[in-house]
Amino acid sequence: MYHTLKYNPDLAQYHRSLFKKVRRIWKLIGFEALVWILGLFYLAFINSPDATHFTVCPLANLGIGFCPGCGLGNSISYLIRGELISSIHTHPLGIFALIIITARIISIIYNNRRRYA
Repeated sequence: MYHTLKYNPDLAQYHRSLFKKVRRIWKLIGFEALVWILGLFYLAFINSPDATHFTVCPLANLGIGFCPGCGLGNSISYLIRGELISSIHTHPLGIFALIIITARIISIIYNNRRRYA
């Protein structure tokens, strides 16, 4: 009725090799690059730039018309989806922000590759 788990050396070896691969990828990417990559994935697949929502921006809550940061995420989201005109209308610096974030991700991975590989 009860099954006992038997030690399987092949399965244990597989788990050890998988763990080593995950550690190697983690060292290659690093925490900061992972956060940037996940943020870009959020903007690409989850964020809905057309939806309005509550903002925590103090300048927007004070009624100031333009905030240097407001709309930057939506601009990047439009840009990733291929809507260049909407991206520029939402925030003119969205293109430059995406270039800077992408360059930062590449430099982190490049430096980690040189350091750990």
